[in-house]
Amino acid sequence: MIAPAAALPELPALYRLCVRAVALGREQGLRGLYDVTDFAARLALSEQPLLGSLLSGRLLGELDPSNDFHRQLALTALAFLDNGRRLDQTAAALFTHPNTVRYRLGRLRQITSTSLTDGDSGPLDGLHWWWALTSWLTRG
Repeated sequence: MIAPAAALPELPALYRLCVRAVALGREQGLRGLYDVTDFAARLALSEQPLLGSLLSGRLLGELDPSNDFHRQLALTALAFLDNGRRLDQTAAALFTHPNTVRYRLGRLRQITSTSLTDGDSGPLDGLHWWWALTSWLTRG
């Protein structure tokens, strides 16, 4: 784990952040050299599980974690976000057809009454979706 240069008074907090990022990387099976800032969203997610749960409830409340199809919908939505909301790249990542991705996102919208493609679709909207989906998938 590497971190940017910091002033002496900031070092203890930066050290704790790096230690937490290393532990989180190990938990998630990550190997290699990372900048601590690469873990910003992961660290926030791990430190605020209640907030993740609230986002999941708001955006994904109708999904059933025990339903395999619902899990597939959530995984597809997460892949869609990870691939810059691009159907073609998401389909390639999932080894499926873009129409399948489109269908799954449509079913997610029908079930949850929310959509990854509606709204402002800005960075915070995407972050909320990513946080909600990641929290929901790790709980179920």
